[in-house]
Amino acid sequence: MERENNSFCNSSKNKIPLSFEIKRGERAAVEACERRESAGVPSTTTATRAESNLEKFCINNAQMVRKKCIMDYGKFMTEISKRRKPNLIRQLTEAYMKNPDALFFAGGLPNPQMFPFKEISVTYSGGTRMKLENKDLVSALQYGQTQGHPPLLKKWRELQSKWHSPPYSEWDVHFVTGSMDGCSKIFELLIEEGSPVMLQTPTYTGILGAAMPMQPHIVPIEMDEDGVLPEDISKACEERLKSGKPLPKFLYVNPTGANPVGTVYSNERKEEIYKLAQKYDFLILEDDAYYFLHFLDEQPRSFLSLDVDGRVLRLDSFSKILSAGIRLGVVTGPKPLLQKIGLHLACSTLHPSSLSQVLVCKLLEAWSDDDLSAHFAEIRRFYRDKRDLMLKVVEKHFTGIAEWSAPKGGMFLWMKVSVMEDVYDLVMNTCVPQGVFVLPGHAFYVEGTSKPCPYLRICYSQAQPDDVEEGLAKLAALIRQVAKKGDEPVINGA
Repeated sequence: MERENNSFCNSSKNKIPLSFEIKRGERAAVEACERRESAGVPSTTTATRAESNLEKFCINNAQMVRKKCIMDYGKFMTEISKRRKPNLIRQLTEAYMKNPDALFFAGGLPNPQMFPFKEISVTYSGGTRMKLENKDLVSALQYGQTQGHPPLLKKWRELQSKWHSPPYSEWDVHFVTGSMDGCSKIFELLIEEGSPVMLQTPTYTGILGAAMPMQPHIVPIEMDEDGVLPEDISKACEERLKSGKPLPKFLYVNPTGANPVGTVYSNERKEEIYKLAQKYDFLILEDDAYYFLHFLDEQPRSFLSLDVDGRVLRLDSFSKILSAGIRLGVVTGPKPLLQKIGLHLACSTLHPSSLSQVLVCKLLEAWSDDDLSAHFAEIRRFYRDKRDLMLKVVEKHFTGIAEWSAPKGGMFLWMKVSVMEDVYDLVMNTCVPQGVFVLPGHAFYVEGTSKPCPYLRICYSQAQPDDVEEGLAKLAALIRQVAKKGDEPVINGA
């Protein structure tokens, strides 16, 4: 019986492009397989039947080679991004930082002897103390590498491998000045005027603020309790195919504790979405600032953990787990896209704060894996208690005038005021003068204030128990009064 041939190397339609860079061993393996076939030698289907170590290598790595070749990133990039070239000063400076004993006259590094900071001391929760001095202090105060502080890069790669095990081999990490900076850089990389992009709806208001000036064609994708709706993605893509329009470049998602709705995407929904990304060939921008701030029994999987093709750009933030003020985030994704992001950073911020990176690195070095896990568990417990308190007070005061669901993660309660068609005037003309600040839902929709919106986003992260009771009781009373009087604002509590 004729042996079935599943070898990637046997498929003429999957030839490796000569222009694509492949490691020498992989190229040799592919070429060896092709030579055997051209000589009439049957290909084997499993590595156990292979006649040589080279053929074993070819068979075992064929799928990996295919993954490296599948993505054409050029079609996603903007013309501006394609035109970006390496900065020669940055190249030489970073080469020097890898060889500090060299004689360096190329760049304008200030002399650290003139820095007035001679020691920085930090105390971590639990009482552990850390002191920055000598070389560590210089690293914290001097210019750094664009991609990030080398020891922190190494540590974060280890953690990403542990947490996500990305199946695509050609991934890396790049530090940025907060995940919002990473989003802005990615938008500049991918969005041109008229570019079709899909956004989960409602979506984080900062994303709209960064994307809208670039004038993309935004395709809103609605959500349910498990995440964005696959049928909406399919419908949007099929409609564009039928009309001859370009497919969306990417889908933006905020999968854990989605801001503003508090949804956590189910693992099954993520798998459905990833398959659609493969089918319609779009990237996934996974903005996951609340990844460790969920209220589930198990840590949800990430899109990065599903990424066999190299089509996920993942954004992580230290703002919710360490400090918002250090302004440090990380982009994880395919190397070709990260290289372009790096070229943008090299001519804008140069690199994220060296001081912030060194402080985070020292903390991660001081804490064991168990310490880090315990810290994340404490964060989840703290915010779960905050959420539960707010839900209890909301049940007490808003029954009959609003609808809501318990957030599965994050810091926000998403509430629909059922007795009003639109809440903008309520918030701006009544609540704010009365000293009660909540955010009208208009901020999270592409339409902004041009369409009525009955939703409010209420943050429970900082409020103390007495403030929650007082503030929400007052908010509920204002809603009832405004709803009773129509659109007339309440003045001085009247």
